[in-house]
Amino acid sequence: MVAELVAAVEFAAVKRIAAKHASVKFTGFGSTPLLETAFSFAIPPFDRLTPAQQDSLRAALDLGFYPKDATILPDRDATECLFVILSGSVVERRGANPVAYYGPRDCFDTKALFGTREPNTFIAAEDTICHLVPRAVITDLARENVPFGDFYTQDIAEKLRLLAREHGNREMAALTMTRLGRATLQAPLIVEPGCTVRSAAGLMKTHHTGSVLVRDGERVGILTGTDMREAVILGGLPVSAPVGPLAHYELIALDQEDALFDALVLMIKHQVRRVVVRNGDAIVGVLEQLDMLSFLSNHSHVISFRVERATSPDDLRQASIDILDLIRTLYTTGVKVGFIADVVTELNRRIFRKLFELLAPPELIENSCLIVMGSEGRAEQILKTDQDNGLILRDGYHCAELPGILDAFSQHLIEFGYPPCPGNIMVSNPDWAKPLSGYLESLRQWLYHPSEEAQLNLAIFYDAVAVAGDPALLVAAKNALIERIGGNDRFFSHFARPTLSFETPAPGLLGSLFGERGSRQHIDLKKAAIFPLVHGIRSLAIELRMTKTNTLDRVWALAETKTIDRAFATELAEGFEFLQRLRLKVRIDGGEPVGATENLIRTDALSMLDRDQLRDCLDLVKRFKEFITYHFHLQLF
Repeated sequence: MVAELVAAVEFAAVKRIAAKHASVKFTGFGSTPLLETAFSFAIPPFDRLTPAQQDSLRAALDLGFYPKDATILPDRDATECLFVILSGSVVERRGANPVAYYGPRDCFDTKALFGTREPNTFIAAEDTICHLVPRAVITDLARENVPFGDFYTQDIAEKLRLLAREHGNREMAALTMTRLGRATLQAPLIVEPGCTVRSAAGLMKTHHTGSVLVRDGERVGILTGTDMREAVILGGLPVSAPVGPLAHYELIALDQEDALFDALVLMIKHQVRRVVVRNGDAIVGVLEQLDMLSFLSNHSHVISFRVERATSPDDLRQASIDILDLIRTLYTTGVKVGFIADVVTELNRRIFRKLFELLAPPELIENSCLIVMGSEGRAEQILKTDQDNGLILRDGYHCAELPGILDAFSQHLIEFGYPPCPGNIMVSNPDWAKPLSGYLESLRQWLYHPSEEAQLNLAIFYDAVAVAGDPALLVAAKNALIERIGGNDRFFSHFARPTLSFETPAPGLLGSLFGERGSRQHIDLKKAAIFPLVHGIRSLAIELRMTKTNTLDRVWALAETKTIDRAFATELAEGFEFLQRLRLKVRIDGGEPVGATENLIRTDALSMLDRDQLRDCLDLVKRFKEFITYHFHLQLF
């Protein structure tokens, strides 16, 4: 910790000196703790490097500081290093025209490294710090590590396919590397050696297990149902015989901290269907082959297959439980939160669609559109939060059984772990299950008679996505919404105002918020930071009549329209992703259920790195609120 602080102070001092010059290359920082912490080997293609290769690259790193508007790489100049942005942003220009923007974790200019330099200039869009990776190091690593080198020689389409395959491989690797203590274990069922075969079989039936452990003095053996069947049916042994002589006392055992993959290898090697799991000398359970395969079936593709093959809500309930285990496993093995959100969103929507298809008759499905809204509609729901769903019916269609079907739908989702919406925004509420004409009338009321509830309903509906039935019904409703908005500036101001509803600590207050470690300081992450970003960006999106629902997609679309500049968009995207990751992290690392909806976090329990990043994010949210206030003239209302 002391070394990190010293490195940070030295770095700050050099940065102040460097700011007086057009550009400065830092040297001698290649082995500092600061640099080791800052460089991310999760960035493709550096995630393909072995630990030894990572060490080699880390030792060769330098830093470059470039003040705003400084030319980093002039037109047509060769480059002897790869630039990896640590902070700030860079614009690539061809003449006076910008052709690309780069933010933190982006790399440039790979084309120049491999002899295909284009006549473009790279300029710091703001004060920017870059890692400088020497060309010789890149080329040496490319020769040593074929997947690393391929990244620079493949075309873009092939790179995207490669990354997609890697996501799937990483997911399965994450599952197989899970610790045995996290898998489903059968509680150890221990009997004495004098226990009869009949009694042991009865215990196995009662406890739904395929084996018993036999403790004979200092030694422990295992006896399986197969062993007993062979002894009694093939060997003619009476069921009153003791189990002691039948047990196998050379246990196939692993520690609970060993990986699930190790158990799989042992089962194959010894041709057994179970292994004993220990915690030191104590036996904590038995891992059955079926339980292991069930755990591995949490792979998203298998969960998806299970959903499609479901014949009852109970089948879907199990799939929903498997998703929670998948979230935990993917997170704890380093998979990016954005990828987890994509996987979870797709699986959730498949579950909602399948449940509706199981409950609704075909004619109802043909004449309706099931929609999800809020975070589920924005594809940002990882933790299970309140239900936000509705049903749009085709005008003129009537289903006598509709109330019972929709009540059952909401109740099953509650059983799956999705809490009821406190505002009752669910299909079981007739206000959210009505004909298209009813929705159009509601939109008119929300637009022309604004209230706090009306603004909330409008915001939630704007994020709606179709998951089952006829999506044209939702398209018709959204088109009507866009047409009726018109150019009413007062409407946009009212719509954007909730961005300021919750207090975000100002930079001057951060010291008191992040008090000394041990002082129990709390912050509501959703109210202080996530909601202001989501709703502010949503307000800018609806002003431009965007059809995108995902927050990050909206951010980049806003940058394309120059509503916000690219550098600010990069900050917003990075900040939002960090907040999502932090919210998931505190739920999992804190030992709380993955499906918990609590947004309060203890700032004193965060690591120094997380606390520093949270400070920066809160400062970013504060600046974004100021932007929204100015853009929508909220100071006038």
